[in-house]
Amino acid sequence: MEPVCPISIHFLLVCQSRLCQFNVSVRGLNTQPSDSERQACYQLTQADTKLKKRGAFHNLAINIFLPVFSTVGANTENCGRVTTYSGAFPRHGFGSQLAERYLEESGSVELCTRACCQRCECNVAWLLEGKCYILDCRGQRKFQLVKTSRPDSVVVILDKFPAGCTDSWDTSDKISNGRFLDKAPGTRTSALLAPSVPSGPEQSSPENIKSIRRREGKSEHQAATTEAEKPAAHALRFCLCSLIEMKELIVSAGDNVEVTLPKDEVELNAYVLQNAPAGTSYEYEWELITHLQDYSGEMEGKHSKTLKLSKLSVGFYTFKLIVKGDNAYGEGSVNVTVKLAPRVNKWPVAIVSPKFQEISLPTTSTFIDGSQSTDDDKIIRYEWEEVKGPLREEKVSANTPILKLTNLVPGNYTFSLTVVDSDGASNSTTATLTVYKAVDYPPVANAGPNQVITLPKNSITLYGNQSTDDHGIVSYEWSLSPKSKDKVVETQGVRTSSLQLSTMKEGDYIFQLTVMDSAGQQDTAEVMVIVQPENNKPPVADAGPDKELTLPVDSTTLDGGKSTDDQKIVSYLWEQASGPDGAKIENADSAVATVTGLRVGSYVFILTVKDDRNLQSHHPVSVIVREESNKAPVAKIAKNVVVTLPTNTAMLDGSKSSDDKGIVSCLWIRDESSPAAGDVLNASDHQAVLFLSNLVEGTYTFHLKVTDAKGESNVDRATVEVKPDPRKNDLVEIILDISVSQLTERQKGMLIRQIAVLLGVLDSDIIVHRIQPYTEQSTQIIICVKNGQSQHVMKGQDVARILKNKFRKQKSDFLIFRALQVDTVICQLNCSEHGRCDSFNKRCICDPFWMENFIRVQLGDGESNCEWSVLYVVIAAFVILVTTGILIWLALCCCKRRKGKPRRKSKYKILDGTDDHESLELKSSSKPGTLKTPGQHTSLMISDSELESDEAIFTWPDREKGKLLRKQNGSIHNGQVSPKTKKQREEIL
Repeated sequence: MEPVCPISIHFLLVCQSRLCQFNVSVRGLNTQPSDSERQACYQLTQADTKLKKRGAFHNLAINIFLPVFSTVGANTENCGRVTTYSGAFPRHGFGSQLAERYLEESGSVELCTRACCQRCECNVAWLLEGKCYILDCRGQRKFQLVKTSRPDSVVVILDKFPAGCTDSWDTSDKISNGRFLDKAPGTRTSALLAPSVPSGPEQSSPENIKSIRRREGKSEHQAATTEAEKPAAHALRFCLCSLIEMKELIVSAGDNVEVTLPKDEVELNAYVLQNAPAGTSYEYEWELITHLQDYSGEMEGKHSKTLKLSKLSVGFYTFKLIVKGDNAYGEGSVNVTVKLAPRVNKWPVAIVSPKFQEISLPTTSTFIDGSQSTDDDKIIRYEWEEVKGPLREEKVSANTPILKLTNLVPGNYTFSLTVVDSDGASNSTTATLTVYKAVDYPPVANAGPNQVITLPKNSITLYGNQSTDDHGIVSYEWSLSPKSKDKVVETQGVRTSSLQLSTMKEGDYIFQLTVMDSAGQQDTAEVMVIVQPENNKPPVADAGPDKELTLPVDSTTLDGGKSTDDQKIVSYLWEQASGPDGAKIENADSAVATVTGLRVGSYVFILTVKDDRNLQSHHPVSVIVREESNKAPVAKIAKNVVVTLPTNTAMLDGSKSSDDKGIVSCLWIRDESSPAAGDVLNASDHQAVLFLSNLVEGTYTFHLKVTDAKGESNVDRATVEVKPDPRKNDLVEIILDISVSQLTERQKGMLIRQIAVLLGVLDSDIIVHRIQPYTEQSTQIIICVKNGQSQHVMKGQDVARILKNKFRKQKSDFLIFRALQVDTVICQLNCSEHGRCDSFNKRCICDPFWMENFIRVQLGDGESNCEWSVLYVVIAAFVILVTTGILIWLALCCCKRRKGKPRRKSKYKILDGTDDHESLELKSSSKPGTLKTPGQHTSLMISDSELESDEAIFTWPDREKGKLLRKQNGSIHNGQVSPKTKKQREEIL
């Protein structure tokens, strides 16, 4: 623990009178001082003498010097005498600063003193506002205690011997270097002024001091200490403490200031009554004590004599002035009030609603609203005055925002409203009211609707109370219309609103109602009463529905109130027709009877009703009495069913439905949203288990309704989901030329085997989905084929194409029955992407302007298509037709030209031949291109007109023809024709 310098006046006396012999009371020792101790006392005495001569402490200051010895291994509990100063705070001197430490855990004087005792570096404990500050005054040339008015500031100075502080000189050096007194690892050092109380000079916030700080230089005594003294076993440490009386300054910050916006700047000046000592000056500090929460003003010159305030907002401000001097201190305060700018009053605006108003008697009261009047501050008074109006006993006046008017008489009124605001300004406006006299409208007579009665009922009441008038009807009068003057009837209440008629006979009666109001105005209305002749029919008895009872309930009511008759039922009679004995009927002669004493069994009661003409009717009702109560049945379907085509049958099981007495009926109802296709087998829709067949793709919903003997029912719901056949595109249909009834199982097996041979697969690879009639004389077989190797289903188009090709190659007779058609079940023709495939006939239905390529169908693969465009076909046909026509025309023209070409007429003569055969020479008498001239012809000559009959004229045997065609050298024999050139032959032809 570090050595400290406590204050001890007793030691000073001992040091002066007994050669610095002192009592080490803390250590419990009573020994004579050594030479070193005498030297220390001498130094203390010399220092005290010097200080007194310099007059440093002239205000009754007490100078206390205490030698402190550093002893190794001393007890940390050794604290000497304790001196407590209440209402004071420590102050450092000569510009040095105190090493301090703030302890939060010490909240009382005792704890703070004990904490200082346990630390070598502490010789002053300061408790401020319950917070303990541990101070080290070593090395201070001047340590002062300043008086303050704060009772919560307590300074404790300890007379403390350094028992156990082994490194006193080094510790002092560490303090001088600004290190922490705390030896805890990781602790850093810093410097801070000693805390001070707020009411004294050099104020600082004790709350902000949370750590150990030191910054101090070596004192004169420390500087005078030589290096040779550091290793000494006992070292001298001292503090200079003094209690100083501060001089109070009379300070003023001037009078309180009031400013009004828009001025927001104020200048405050500090005044001190005492002048500052020569060569010194006062320190000024301005503090804002009271201000608005959202204060945003600016302060300039906080540490000068003049404080300038700007950007002030409306509110109240308190500023504190602190003036400090050499051992002088003073405070003052001033208030600054910032007010709003004076308001410029605006005239109020009087507003009345409604400004114009009209009413009619009998309404004699109304309201006029003036509360909507406005002002920039506040309206304090409303004044209503009747400016104009009819003569009355009292004029209207009021001072409320809303004017209530009563007892108004017809006429024109004008009311004035004057409003006055808080500044005395006023404004007025007027409202107009017109009160009209009451308007009396004529009454409206209403005799009611026409009435129809049937004999024997001959009386009725007519009501005219539906007649209306704005002021009320004062009289009613009923009379028989002149249109019914020949009718006789008894009437009552002809001058009341209701007319009672009696003793009426068959026929039409017209009555007239006349009403009159208070002004004598009248109105008339007519009503017709039709009396129909009597047409009596027998009554219709209705004993109500059959009933079922369960013991212990042994009674019930029988209600015949729904029995009807065209006239009137005059009597009821309930009788027991069958059932166990002992039942009693109460009120058997009324419409509602009560039956008691019922037992288990079935009862039948008969109701007999009669009308006034003694016509009667009967109706039975049954009452069944059971032993126990019945519970409603519970319908339950096992589960929903999912099937996949080609399986088109399903079963729904509702046999798990239950009832306490047994289910008497089951009913399966197909939901309206279900597909219509599908058949119910064996009327199973009325059984517990439903069997379905011929189902199609979709979701079927069925409701099972079960009913017990008491008619109680319950419904459950289930679905049958039919999924599409995953192999529907691979199904192939074969239409056979045989009736389905004639196809046997053996023939079916042979047919499958033959198809397998054609397809090159095994019999087991062909799956028959179904066999059904196609027409009366044909059968449809639907199959799919598996690939023998991969066991995958072959495509339907491939199977159909293979079979078609096989049958087209004259192998259709290979089957035991002739195949009429082979195709896929689902039409898969793409129709050249210009049409759609008809699933029924498996042919394409082409889109508009497209047609089938019949050449491909007839001469090609026979597949239906839509390859040809109608437009192109028409154009091509037209071109072909035109081309053919042109060719035919050209051919005809050529033929005709050849036939009509001019010919040279040839002359023929018989030549004498040298042989037995005659020679015939035909020569033309003219050259080609010359005109024909008449010439002499012989019988052997032929003209152009006779060309076609040449064969008839010249007929020779074949033998001779050959001779004629044979070439001759030089001449032609008789009967032969000389050969002609090809050109000449063409001319002849």
